[in-house]
Amino acid sequence: MEAVALDIGPAAGALVIYPSERYAGCEIEISRPGGERRVHTGVHERRTARGPVLSAIFGRLPPGRYVIWRDSVTPGPTVDVPAAAVTEIPLR
Repeated sequence: MEAVALDIGPAAGALVIYPSERYAGCEIEISRPGGERRVHTGVHERRTARGPVLSAIFGRLPPGRYVIWRDSVTPGPTVDVPAAAVTEIPLR
């Protein structure tokens, strides 16, 4: 089980992605639309009151729009990450 801290506030938000099983043990990358720089985080199983859940957590991001990459060449959905909030999104 992996622990993570969220560092959100007036200049940062967080993004939690709930991926399908095909992402288990992988890393998920995000970037700004049209941007070349990507950041990544691992997909880990986390324990919740409802049982285990796969998640990829970006604990501190500048507010804005991000592309979630399905693999190294395939862009997936876009998501808006506001300041001082946690955004959650599924990824199939």
